[in-house]
Amino acid sequence: MRRIIALTLLCTAAGSRLSGQMPYGGGGGRGGTGEAPRPTALESALPSPEDLAGPALPEFVVDRFELDTTEAQAYRVAFDSFMTVTRALRDSALASRRRIDALWQSGDRSAARGQFPALRNMGDLLAKEDGRFDDRVVKRIFSKAHYKDYKDWRSDQRKQAEADRKERMQQMSGSPNPGR
Repeated sequence: MRRIIALTLLCTAAGSRLSGQMPYGGGGGRGGTGEAPRPTALESALPSPEDLAGPALPEFVVDRFELDTTEAQAYRVAFDSFMTVTRALRDSALASRRRIDALWQSGDRSAARGQFPALRNMGDLLAKEDGRFDDRVVKRIFSKAHYKDYKDWRSDQRKQAEADRKERMQQMSGSPNPGR
């Protein structure tokens, strides 16, 4: 719990410090021309609202993986505890995501980009915590067969989220989608 609180405070401090800086580096551009560097695909990837939402809801998990009563109850308790511990960081990340979306929609792309580093930082921290939840908590709660099914499902979900993220970034950048 202390680690999550410390990470939340660190993200908040880093976000306020980073929000005034130019994204993608020092803002000096390429070769001193004053031109802002173009973001790479890696730089463009922001955590989606789905990425920030946390592990799957207990009702879904119980039904999807046909958990027995013991597994179901243990998952509900673990999920509730985990979401309580990570709530502040999740709320901050979701608020940052909404702020970026609103700025982008209003046409203030520069201000939106200025928020990217803080959101990425919070998203990375949440992804690590979610991974620990899967690898330590869920693995301990589920039977081997249920855990294998769960990991396969999570892998499929991540692949779909990545495809959705790429599509959103292409739409936001206005670039054509060569795969379609």
